Amino acid sequence: MKKSTTSFVRAYNRYNILTTIRVAELISRIDIAKSIGLSQASITGITADLIAEGLIQEKKPGAHEGGRPPILLAISPDGAYEIGINLTIDKIDVAITNFQAQIKAFHSIELDSAYYRAQDIVDIMALAVQECMWEASFSKDQIAGIGIGIPGLVDSESGIIRFLPNYGWENINFRDLFQEKIHIPTYIENSSNNLAIAEHWFGLGKGIDNFVVVTLQNGVGAGCILNGHLARGCTGIAGEFGHLTTNPDGPLCRCGKKGCIEAYAGNNSLMRDAKNAASKGIWDKKNPERLTFEDLLEAVHAKEPEILKFYHKAGIALGMGIAHLITLLNPEKIFITGKGVQAQGALFDPMFQAVNKFVSPKFEGYGTEIIIKSWSETDWVRGAGTLVLNEIYKSPTIK
Repeated sequence: MKKSTTSFVRAYNRYNILTTIRVAELISRIDIAKSIGLSQASITGITADLIAEGLIQEKKPGAHEGGRPPILLAISPDGAYEIGINLTIDKIDVAITNFQAQIKAFHSIELDSAYYRAQDIVDIMALAVQECMWEASFSKDQIAGIGIGIPGLVDSESGIIRFLPNYGWENINFRDLFQEKIHIPTYIENSSNNLAIAEHWFGLGKGIDNFVVVTLQNGVGAGCILNGHLARGCTGIAGEFGHLTTNPDGPLCRCGKKGCIEAYAGNNSLMRDAKNAASKGIWDKKNPERLTFEDLLEAVHAKEPEILKFYHKAGIALGMGIAHLITLLNPEKIFITGKGVQAQGALFDPMFQAVNKFVSPKFEGYGTEIIIKSWSETDWVRGAGTLVLNEIYKSPTIK
């Protein structure tokens, strides 16, 4: 066997062993061998290397029937540290996370301009990373890599942001700009895709090979795990769920089309409708230009009729899109998360009604489960940090 083939096989086996331990959380060498079909000698050799590298550790003996109890293996939480960065319209969040996506340090910088150049954001991100490391007493040589989450069209392989609605950027190699500034291996991905990766590694999607994460933020996005891998498409921009058209005569979307799901269900779009209603006196709200999303949620929970109408339309558009996801992809689960989930039943009651209406009865027996997840602002940076792990430790068959 050629050396290159031997190296590939060992890397592939190493990936499978690491993944099996991560999914099981605690598992013996014997059970790993049974699970992936390798000899115990191969398992012993590779796990010895992983222990020496600090990526896994031995834990207390497991249950047994007579004889010597098996030693269990687990992921070592401090086997690797990575930095996650997430960009939004109003701030940059940075977190240092460990090999189990636990946050060890966090730093945030608010953005106060309507427009930034790419180099401006690079400089602010680099400053935020340095301050986060200083505050937590981390050095660069402790960091395996940096993952960046971008709310736009991202080609992760080339590092190019194809389109960022926030600032109108097009075709900017943001990864290389940042890596030249910070001198740490850097990976970049759409923010929703990062959440899907994190869900697959550590969340409710662990051990599930087909699911979708739908995100409700300023826009509407989705990350799709299909057959165990993130679906990126031929140029890296797959998963733009929010830009599926539900009504060609609907409101204008940031992408330039009309009637996209995002044009109804994105937080920015709901704010647009609420401000218009307030300006026209349809909704009794003073100072519409100072309206915040928190004000909008307060109106939802107070059951303001005009605001509930907007959320009803948003729920219908969202439900129609999710029905298409179920029909097209047949995922085991669809997770819905993001700041927008705080609208609760005002959004999700009409959404579920639309899903039931637009999914054919022929597909209902195949059981996609829709789960509304609780939300934390730190989910984005945890996802960006997990991107680093996914890129460094992923199977060589998809490198």
